[in-house]
Amino acid sequence: MVELFWRTMIGQRIGLGAVSLGLFGISVIIVHTFKALGGAAVIADFFELLPEGMKAILHAQGGFATDAEGYLAADYRIPPYLVTISAFVIASTSGAVAREIERGTVLMRLALVVGIATLAVSALAGTWVGLMLTGVEGVSMATFVLIQVTTFAFAFSIGGIGMLVSSLTSDGGQAMGITTAIVVVMFFVDFLSLLWEPAELLRPLAVFHYYDPLSVSVADALPLADVLVLMTVGIVGTAAAFVVFQRRDITR
Repeated sequence: MVELFWRTMIGQRIGLGAVSLGLFGISVIIVHTFKALGGAAVIADFFELLPEGMKAILHAQGGFATDAEGYLAADYRIPPYLVTISAFVIASTSGAVAREIERGTVLMRLALVVGIATLAVSALAGTWVGLMLTGVEGVSMATFVLIQVTTFAFAFSIGGIGMLVSSLTSDGGQAMGITTAIVVVMFFVDFLSLLWEPAELLRPLAVFHYYDPLSVSVADALPLADVLVLMTVGIVGTAAAFVVFQRRDITR
């Protein structure tokens, strides 16, 4: 079983390494943009000029913290960051089809957990390196550890969805397409619910609703309820995938 786990990790080493490096780079660049824009004195005016749609994407309609910490926290919701993490998780779980999961469901889940944790640590390291290179002050790395805990839970929830979809089809390409569609619809629902009141009732159905790095920075605390929801989605999804595969095996 251990050998199967390591084969799984080795199989995704290139993809995981590339995505980790990408998130590290994005995090470093984000820190540099704070200084490049002129620091806190300019950030407030910059955010005031943002359209409501962009504020909704960042979950910042209630206002921005214009210090370095608030700026960096909000930027963990920018599309490149969300797309990179989501794409990796979707690609990883879409490959977990048919007997691949049947022969090692627990190990596949463990490999997914390790992969997501690696991405979260890479992003955290990028933020730290960026702060060291730029000399930006007023940022608590403890807060960003909490943010990465929510990032892990968010990515794991998508992984649970992907595992369940993969269990329903033996076609990896089809599983990837369906999972991607589900995630895109969830993002659109979350975005629309912040701009259009009738859509607010649907917002709790989207995992993006429970991922709000800016609120973590403002409260300086882990949003336990949100993390619990995201982890539940991930656990239920992977558990349901195991059940589905068992039933498929019995009917063969």
